[in-house]
Amino acid sequence: MSLENLQICSPHLGISPESNSGGEVYERELLKHLAQLGVQIHIILARGKPHEQEVPNWVFYYLPVSPRLRPLRSIFLFPSAIRAVYQKKKFDLLRVHSLRYIGPLALWAKWRYRLNVPVVSHHHHLDRNPFNLLVERQVILGSDLVITDSRFSKHQLLEELRLNNCDTHIEVIPAGIDRRFRPLPKDPELSGRWGLSGKKVLLFMGYLGRRKNLFVLLEVLRRVVETFGNDVRLVICGTGNLLEPLKAKARRLGLEDKVIFPGFIAEADKPKFYNLADVFVFPSLLEGFGLAVGEAMSCGKPVVAFDSAAIPELVVNGETGLLARAGDVADFVKKTLTLLGNDELCRKMGQAGCLRIEREFRWEISARRVKETYESVVVEFNRRHAAVNQRRLSGA
Repeated sequence: MSLENLQICSPHLGISPESNSGGEVYERELLKHLAQLGVQIHIILARGKPHEQEVPNWVFYYLPVSPRLRPLRSIFLFPSAIRAVYQKKKFDLLRVHSLRYIGPLALWAKWRYRLNVPVVSHHHHLDRNPFNLLVERQVILGSDLVITDSRFSKHQLLEELRLNNCDTHIEVIPAGIDRRFRPLPKDPELSGRWGLSGKKVLLFMGYLGRRKNLFVLLEVLRRVVETFGNDVRLVICGTGNLLEPLKAKARRLGLEDKVIFPGFIAEADKPKFYNLADVFVFPSLLEGFGLAVGEAMSCGKPVVAFDSAAIPELVVNGETGLLARAGDVADFVKKTLTLLGNDELCRKMGQAGCLRIEREFRWEISARRVKETYESVVVEFNRRHAAVNQRRLSGA
């Protein structure tokens, strides 16, 4: 069922136009595409936090704090801000993008100020911190619906948070990939700058954090060099706390001349970097969706990754890439060598990946499904609320 002029409130810790956090990219792109569908979005954000300007149907309300918003301090700011927006605009739905931080604050605001709206929470993946798991479980139970972007993430919630009776409470709607990620010729200026001309290129893009399992890539490169010698390069794009340890290990392995660390890649430049790759390599073992994998596929690149978490929902093994057994580095090496040694197979898998993204994983598809889900939740919430009021009147 469709609602005219659907209005939602979305409190945020950040939606930077240059963030390399998958969760923040998801929020930024989903909200933009929802706005394109006519949804008015009332965004609460700390004053000074970067965001895209003049997006139609985005309305901002700023918290009077510094950009370095501390979660503890935000406890005293977000609930009253949510109430203020509700008093001004009477939005239809309150959405939560962070179960751990925004979730408890949104539920507190709804209870404390008696806000007559449903709460829909978005979830990507769990970590193993016991306190976080406890908080996230309570937020999920307190939400009217939870949207997650993979079957893996839904299963993880049901199993690890003991929510086996909540199957219909969790909806799977995959994230999307922007069309600016498309096949392009290798950029000669970039290739020349990084010494990639005439080389086979393995490329990773993402945050350089421990969860990404990045040291595996150096071991993979070490073994690949045994076959391809000086004709192969590994490009690790991004920043994070593992940047210097990765550089140090590359030196210890004698690979410093074969590993390139371009650092932070601006959003506008990402398609050019993806298109430098012959093969996109992604060793993470825990992904709720895998935006970087989808972006690489959208650029026509075959993928080598582990058969773990949500990745098999994106990469069709043997069709759009090759999936190694989870944690098996030797198998990852084997799959990488298979692709590097077969240009025609790379081309076919790259084309198949590009078509798969176009059919199933565009933001327009994701946003439309999310909008329809929001509308259904609002209609059902209003129906229940009207029934309760009718019973009260009948009892009186």
